[in-house]
Amino acid sequence: MSAEHIDGRRLRYQHRRSELLDAVVDYVLGHGLAGLAMRPLAEAVGVSHAALLHHFGTKEALLTEVTDVLRQRLADAAGLADSSGSLADLDSWWRSSTTEDRLPVYRLLFEVFAQATREPQRYERFLQQSMHDALALMQRLVLAEGCPGEQAPMIASMIVAQARGLQLDLLATNDRERVDQTFSVFLDLIDRLRQSWTSEQPR
Repeated sequence: MSAEHIDGRRLRYQHRRSELLDAVVDYVLGHGLAGLAMRPLAEAVGVSHAALLHHFGTKEALLTEVTDVLRQRLADAAGLADSSGSLADLDSWWRSSTTEDRLPVYRLLFEVFAQATREPQRYERFLQQSMHDALALMQRLVLAEGCPGEQAPMIASMIVAQARGLQLDLLATNDRERVDQTFSVFLDLIDRLRQSWTSEQPR
C-alpha cells in the first residue's frame, strides 16, 4: 500500500468539523461516558481514530466541546442567553429546559462534572467555562434587576446552585411535581429579594 494512501474516513468530515461534532454529541448523549474511548467512538461516528484526534486532540478536549454544544442548545431553547433576558424568565427556562427530551442533556453534563471533579487539571477548561458562563449570566440578570454589586456574586451562585441541585434531584427521583414546586417556591424567594432591591434604591 502506498505511503500516500489516505483513509477515506479521515476525509469524510475534513471540511465539516461541525457535522462531526454533532455526530459525536449524538453518540455521547445516547451512550454516556461509561467506557467511552476515542477508538470505538471514531468507529461509531464513521471516521478514523486519527481523524478524531486531528479534530479534537484529547478525550477531555472533545468532551468540553460536546458540553459547550449542549449548554448552548439549552440556553438557546430557553432564551436566557439573549441580552433581553431577565429573572422573570427563570420560570419558563426551568419548564422548557427540564422536559423529558432535554433531561438526557443534564444527565450527561452531570457525568462530565463528576469526572471533572476527579481530574480537575484535565478538565480545567470545562470547569472554567461551565461555572464561569452560568455565574456570569446570573450576575448580569440580578444586576439588571437592581441587586447591589457586592451581593451579585452570592445571589448568582445561589441561583445556579439551586437550579443544578434540583436538576440532579429530578434526574435521581423523577419526582417532577415536588421538584417543580420546589423551584417555584425558590423563585418566590428570589422575587422577594428583587422587590427589596427595588425598594432600597434611592428615589
